[in-house]
Amino acid sequence: MCVRCFPHARGTMRYQSKSSISYLFRNLLHLLYITLPAAALMAFAGYLYKPTTEIDLFYTLVTGGLDDNYSQLLLRTFTVLRYGKYWWVFVIAVVMLALAVAITVAKIDRHMRTGQMSVLPMKRAFAMFPFVLIYIAACIVASELSTLVVVGLSFLIHFVGNSTAIVAIVLGLMLVIRIFTTYVFALLVLTFPLKFSENYPFNRAMSYSARLMFRKKRIVWTVAVCYPFIRVTVLALAYLLVPYKLDALVYGVAFLLVFSYVPCLSYKLYYDDVGGERRDVGQVMFG
Repeated sequence: MCVRCFPHARGTMRYQSKSSISYLFRNLLHLLYITLPAAALMAFAGYLYKPTTEIDLFYTLVTGGLDDNYSQLLLRTFTVLRYGKYWWVFVIAVVMLALAVAITVAKIDRHMRTGQMSVLPMKRAFAMFPFVLIYIAACIVASELSTLVVVGLSFLIHFVGNSTAIVAIVLGLMLVIRIFTTYVFALLVLTFPLKFSENYPFNRAMSYSARLMFRKKRIVWTVAVCYPFIRVTVLALAYLLVPYKLDALVYGVAFLLVFSYVPCLSYKLYYDDVGGERRDVGQVMFG
């Protein structure tokens, strides 16, 4: 069909959007089946250890229902004690997450370099897996230690004598800690692309990621400030659905979106800075 002979068939060729959200939705089915098992297992772990106890604690604080046993409540809410006898489910979920991230990173890397999405580069993913597992485990340990320090401070200020004031201080510090840890994570978001696409040593990839992302203050601070509040919103929604046994579904959807989106954002930012031409972006006709 000749466009010159049919003027009404004329259109404008434009490149697809390079945004991370557009990339996620264009390739959603190719990513979900990779991240779904890890998200489902993480959701099951959440169903077992009930992270909504944070909402319970806040509700108890607001309604004035705290008693002198608040220290035990803080330990069960914010420290590793919250996992209880189900700690092994969380460990397996972390290993599954590391494998899912490694496969997703390898797949996105290949897609943006060659334009091929259907290929599943398992050999490269398994080569990445140990580094990804160490990185995720280090992030979790750092997060757990920071929250443990905050809970420990509540024992040091017990002389205040007012359980409501102490718990309010702890919750405020928890918010600050979560903003800080998310800020650090945002600085390191380019670590995997630099490690596996540029073959940087792991420590150099982390250092270079921090230098590159430090210049993107708006993105870093947006992620750092928004994530803790989005997390609380998800927990509040799950808390409302606990009576209907649907809280695990909320966790699952949230984990699925985060596990699928973060690698997309990571590679989008990487190509913006040092990645060169993206082969996954094609032309489509509008009009």
